[in-house]
Amino acid sequence: MDVKGLLELGRVTLKKAEIENPRLEAEILLSDIFNCDRIYFYAHPEKMVETSKQEAYFKALERRTQHEPVAYIMGQKEFMGMTFLVNSSVLIPRPDTESMVEYLIERLKSDYPNEAKVFDLCTGSGAIGIAIKSFYPQGDVTLGDISKDALAVARANGNQLVNGKITLVQGDLFEALSGDEKFDLIVSNPPYIKKADMETLAPEILDYEPHLALYGGDSGLCFYERIIENAKDYLLTSGILALEIGDDQEDTVFELLIKNGYDSVEKIFDLAGHVRCLVGELKEKL
Repeated sequence: MDVKGLLELGRVTLKKAEIENPRLEAEILLSDIFNCDRIYFYAHPEKMVETSKQEAYFKALERRTQHEPVAYIMGQKEFMGMTFLVNSSVLIPRPDTESMVEYLIERLKSDYPNEAKVFDLCTGSGAIGIAIKSFYPQGDVTLGDISKDALAVARANGNQLVNGKITLVQGDLFEALSGDEKFDLIVSNPPYIKKADMETLAPEILDYEPHLALYGGDSGLCFYERIIENAKDYLLTSGILALEIGDDQEDTVFELLIKNGYDSVEKIFDLAGHVRCLVGELKEKL
């Protein structure tokens, strides 16, 4: 079968499975197998495809018809211009998180031009901390997660993208750290889906992404409460706490930050204009 025929078969297959943008996803899956840009298919529609690549494509299509995320099928996801390894042990990095990372990189360069200690809490794939390290190489970056499997992915990404110049620690939030460690920046995209919303998630998320990294308790605020209260013991005075938040959590998390001694709280907006991150500065410990 030639490229044109394979792509049409893919489009029809994904459309029947009610996948949005079936033609685009058919092209993405085939481009991964060819290890080429999608434009190649428009320049070579009549190119015959060898049997092994056809079979690999059919397997990828079958997985996608079951609503497995494309990123897991491909084993990678682009974030901040870098290619991160991903699997079902970690959340897939989202473009909306990039606005927070871009803000933090610029702030670190401005406030800490020489060096800063950074802790990426609930790191998952390591995307946030590794991106910071890549664009702010003078930073001393630590990645922490409760999941051993997630940290294995983060370690692989660190080795691939920043030559392993990061520290990894395993444990439940700050339990992974020794009591005397202090940071200039603590950043986290913690689990924040509340119980009532878990079953309403798209199958790509509910059935494949790790619930350990999604579920934030009955209210969705469990991890924010713990992080905001305990981060004070690990932040230097005037240190920064940055938290990615869900769509309906802005006011509550803002109040938690103020109540716990953080001020100059800034709102960082995502690509859709929603508040995606709150950044507070620790002035004093209450």
